This record gives sequence, C-alpha cells and structure tokens, in this order.
Amino acid sequence: MATPPTNNRPIVVKEHDPLPDLDKDEQEALKHFALASIDERDGEYTRPVLALRNGKLHARNYVGIIETQRNTVVEILPKVDFAADRASDADTRDVFLRMLRTCRGLRFAEFNETSIGALHRFDMLSVFVRLFLEDLVRLTQRGLARHYQPVKDNLQCLRGRIQFPQHIRLNAANGTRFYVGFDEFTADRPVNRLIHTTIHRLRATAHPDHRQLLHQLRVCFADVPLSTSPDVDWRRHRIDRSMRHYDTVMAWVGLFLFNHGLATFAGKHVNRALLFPMEQVFEDFVVDAFRRFQERYRVRAQGPQQRFAELDAANDSANAAWPQQSFRLKPDIALMRGDKVRFILDAKWKEIGRTGNNNQTHKVAQGDIYQLYSYGRKFGCRNVALIYPKTGQFRRRLRYEFDDAVGQPLTLWCFPFDVREPSHSVRVITDELFRAPLDTS
Repeated sequence: MATPPTNNRPIVVKEHDPLPDLDKDEQEALKHFALASIDERDGEYTRPVLALRNGKLHARNYVGIIETQRNTVVEILPKVDFAADRASDADTRDVFLRMLRTCRGLRFAEFNETSIGALHRFDMLSVFVRLFLEDLVRLTQRGLARHYQPVKDNLQCLRGRIQFPQHIRLNAANGTRFYVGFDEFTADRPVNRLIHTTIHRLRATAHPDHRQLLHQLRVCFADVPLSTSPDVDWRRHRIDRSMRHYDTVMAWVGLFLFNHGLATFAGKHVNRALLFPMEQVFEDFVVDAFRRFQERYRVRAQGPQQRFAELDAANDSANAAWPQQSFRLKPDIALMRGDKVRFILDAKWKEIGRTGNNNQTHKVAQGDIYQLYSYGRKFGCRNVALIYPKTGQFRRRLRYEFDDAVGQPLTLWCFPFDVREPSHSVRVITDELFRAPLDTS
C-alpha cells in the first residue's frame, strides 16, 4: 500500500505497488515518463520504470526516487519480505541502504554502519543529499580549488599590464581609468560551478534538517557563479593531483545532475530520477557477501565468459572471418579453485515458493533453469545454483537433479539468501556446496 504525501514528505511505495492518486498534471507527467522511449545499452533494452495497468501507474523493480516537475518526490522501496515481522518503511530503507553499499553505481559513497544508523529515518533522496553534503563539507575544509584565469577589464586602478590599443581607444579622454590585463587567482572554474549548481538545485527538495547546511555551503561558493551550461562544464572539468578531495563530491554531482552511475531515466517529464535496478543491486550484494564471508573459493563476478555457439559461414557470404562465436554466456558468480570453475551461481531478485497444490516447480522460472543448465554444461560444473531472496514462502533450499542423455550428472540448487543476515546465508550455501560431489565424469 502506498503512503500518500503529508507535510511535503515523499510518496512512498514498494516494488510493484500502485501509486496513489496525484493531481492531474503530475499523474500525466509520470504517465509520459513511464511510457517514454527506452534506451538501448549493450544490445539490450531496459524496461520502463513504471507500468501502466488498467489506467493506473504501478512501480516496477526499480528502486529509488522520482522527482516530478512540481518537486513531488516518489520514493520506491524494495519489497523485502521480513517473514513474520511487520517492517516499517524505515526498516526496509535500512536494509536497502546496507545493500547499496556494494552497488556498482554507488561504490564511491561512504555507507558505513554509523551513517546508515543515522540516516535510515530519512527518505532516500535526503539520504543521498546528506552524504553529498558531508563530503562537500570535508572538501570546503580543505579549500576550493583555484586557478589563474586571464582577465581584461577597464579599471580605476592600475593592475597588471596596460593593454594599449584598447586603453587608447576607450580612455583617451579619461585619465581615471586603465584598460589592463592580469591573471586572477579565482575559484571560478568548471568543477566549482557544477558543485554550486548542484547545491542550488537541491534546495527545492531538501529535507528541513539539511536546508541550513545547504545555505552555509552556498555562502562558501558565493564567489563562484552558477553553471550556464552544465554539459559543457562537465566535459571541460578536470581533477588533477592536487584535487583528489574532489573525487567523491564530483561523483555525487554526476549522479545528481546527470544520473551518472545509475539507470539513467530522465527527460522533460520529470526533474530527476535516481533509480537502481533491484536485480543489479541484489547481484552486487550477493557477490560482495561471498567475497567477504568465505575463503574457500575465489569469487569471480560476471565471468569467466564463454561463447555458446558458432555461426556457420555457409549461409552468409558477406562475412569472411569464420566461424564466428555467438551467444555469450556470462554467469553472475563463479566460485573458483585456481583456474577451475567449481560452482556457478546466479542471483535472481524474484519471489519463489509454493504454488498451491502443485509445488514441484516452486515458481522457479523455466528460463532460469535453462540458463543454469547451459552454464553447467559449458563450464563443466557438477553443481550450479540459483540464489533468491529469502521470504516467508522460501526458507529452505531446493535441489533438482538433471537426467538427460549426456550421461554427466548435474545438480541445480535453489538457495534462499537472507539480505539481513548475509554472512549466515553465505556460510550455509558454501557448506552445502562444499559437501556436494565435484566430479563431472
């Protein structure tokens, strides 16, 4: 059930839940945003953020914030199953922030336990703003980066060198002015203009607890003008060795102004959309957990890659280099011993469990089964595993034995992964796999 906005607080919904009724203009803007054309990346099309069902907008599996043109913020939280517990939005946000610490789009952010405990009461946009402000305070304490910039001006005092052609033309009858050229040591440079512009844009939707700090930081940038062309300034800005304290701040600037690092959904229908595909967040979280909480195997993410088939030259005379490999296999997680792949794991942000009287499939997608089967055969693994979030309906592992004409045994495991207790989940999974037979002959 969605939480309607009160006292300028954001609208809070969970994955796949319907959005509450908004005013006509905002509803129309979000509708256009939901139906906007989808970008193609790496040969794949991303799915729309919102779904339109029976004329009603529903959240999908992108989690984050959408800010409308009227500064209404829609916050989408993950649908985390706390089993018998009644979880508040703050509890869900707390779990999600812990998952975000490993997200590939936010690895520059300092999501430590102290900051998560202090920030989970804020909505997601305010969390990001607060982390940005904390990094920016540290930057200002070290000082704004400055450079020498050539300046030419008609001044009442002599400074630098007189520019005689312009001086004679402008001041022949005025002995009180000098047209001069000089180098000014100034903070007016692209990197600082972008930061000042970010501060200015965040003021409209800032949490009351952050407005005073935003005002103070604007004072620090009082001598820096706003960027008149952020895209141009972003292309021109440079961070040299003396400016390493700018690295994290500029990552936030890229996120707030240009959506860098996240699923980039933007356009004329909304002011800003900072969104995380939950499949990617869960995959990164599981990969990080296996790297942190077990030492039996070396963890390789998104690899090793293999080609599944070869394209025959006989049916295509336009290409000379044959055969060509096709259909790339790229498992989420490979557990390695030396150069040998021992286990293939694939993380899926999906709910599975019993399906009424027929519980043999447990709602495991047949496409996922085919995918893991092909991984096992191609990499020569005796055991492959699908990792799903633990829910009230899925609390114990499942085991399927493939029986085919190949003659090589292959076991598919389905493991529940508790996002609140990743270390325990990793230990249970690795112990089970460690006891499983490895021989594929």
